[in-house]
Amino acid sequence: MRRVIERIAQHQSRFRAPGLAPDVRGVAIGPLGAVLVPSLERLVPLLRALGEEGALDELLDGLRIIQVLSPLRTRELLVEVQAGTSHRMDRLAAVARLCNALVFTGSGRHFVKYRDAQAPFGYDIAELLADPGDVALYHDRFSQPYRHEKVLPLRDLLLRLAPIALHRARWETPRTLYAMLRPGLGDSIVGYLARWNAAARVARVEWLRGGPTDAVDAALLLQLATPSPRVVQLLRSLPGVTLFVPDGDRCAVEFGYRHPVPLSACAGLFGSDEFVFFRAAGLGAVALPQRPPFVDVQAVTSLLAHAPAAVDGVRAMAAGATFNLALRLVPSGGAPKRVAAAVIPTSEQETLGRILGVLPPAMLGRLSIAFTEAAMFVHGPDAADAVPLGTLYEELGDDVFVPLGWALSPPIPPDVLRQLSRVPSDVRLFVTGGPRPLTAIARSGFVPATRVLLSDLPVIAEETLQAPLDAELPLPDLWPSPPGVLAGLLAPLGRDEPLGARAPAVGLDDANPAVTSDPGDAGRPAPRG
Repeated sequence: MRRVIERIAQHQSRFRAPGLAPDVRGVAIGPLGAVLVPSLERLVPLLRALGEEGALDELLDGLRIIQVLSPLRTRELLVEVQAGTSHRMDRLAAVARLCNALVFTGSGRHFVKYRDAQAPFGYDIAELLADPGDVALYHDRFSQPYRHEKVLPLRDLLLRLAPIALHRARWETPRTLYAMLRPGLGDSIVGYLARWNAAARVARVEWLRGGPTDAVDAALLLQLATPSPRVVQLLRSLPGVTLFVPDGDRCAVEFGYRHPVPLSACAGLFGSDEFVFFRAAGLGAVALPQRPPFVDVQAVTSLLAHAPAAVDGVRAMAAGATFNLALRLVPSGGAPKRVAAAVIPTSEQETLGRILGVLPPAMLGRLSIAFTEAAMFVHGPDAADAVPLGTLYEELGDDVFVPLGWALSPPIPPDVLRQLSRVPSDVRLFVTGGPRPLTAIARSGFVPATRVLLSDLPVIAEETLQAPLDAELPLPDLWPSPPGVLAGLLAPLGRDEPLGARAPAVGLDDANPAVTSDPGDAGRPAPRG
């Protein structure tokens, strides 16, 4: 089989491919690089992968997309870039091969396959084609010419691509959000944002609809800074409102979608003052030649247009009556607070005592109890929830307690309630409801729970007796002691028997005495060895 290309050896300096030359690493590389993709469906993943990897913005200066025609009349796409160095070409080749594209290098009309693992220094052309056409590609499996059909500008390609829907789990509330409003909805939404003092600015934009007509579309454009999820959800649910998320400094994509190519890596394709909005659902992109001047929504909304006329001659009068509303307990719509107290009927006194008897000492020490004829009041902000009896209470403030999950109606602050009840400051108020909704318990009436667990304990006073020892009898010398002396002392009635004179200690073997025969050395152990 005839070879189409051949591998380059190390330090090789002469090549058949025009423009091919070794770089500082010895890799054969031409001024241009080329990537051949079979269709537009393969080109878009290649551009997106280059943008995600960070190499697309480096290639934009010399990037050119050409639609070529093969000898078999099939249309393919050839992406030409400035090769630069072998480092840049290595990054391009790694991404292109991931997308099943072929990578070449060269100049003019001849491009040879870029280096791979089989040829670390690259490839050279074995024989040039007689008719290279507009461009000739040399691969290890083929060599054929191509004809240029047309050039596809990358900017036009980006404007033609439709955004792709994202999964809802990937939706994120951005720091800056744009909202495009139809003129009929603009005044209502702008006024709503102004009343709620939202950080929003508004501008009016116009653009050509395109197509065979010269119609001009107009809309109000909102710019929201750090919008809350509630505002985003509200605007998204309104018909006629389209939200956009910025993608780079010069483009924005409809909320919930992404552009097939990272637009932040293609900022050089758009003007410095240009701003492009990419809409979904086949509506196309809206390209504004310059950024519109945004104005704060407070500046364009008249909040005093319907204000009543000023009233003169007003004389203030003191309150001479009250509304006489009843203080009631109603279910609370907010989250319950920490349990601070419990009110238990007196009939459960025995059960409460058994529960307190098994609580840990640290928790028991934080509880205090007040007894009344009808109920027992257990107070302990950090431990009352451990008592599963009666009605649990939470503290509103200023020693005012309401049942857990309930609120006051009318909603009177705790300090005002204490003033209306006219109770001293050392009294705890429990809102129990009913005809007499308040129950006052003095703080002095609460005693520690550890004081009420046990009643008075019977105590028997015992008198101590003198030790029955004989002071005239000397204590025996217990060390060293002959055998049997300790046994005699520990035996019954051993102390009543007089102690005899100590005899010299005798070893078990008479031939080898354990001690000397000197009476002064009696009882001392014999030296070893």
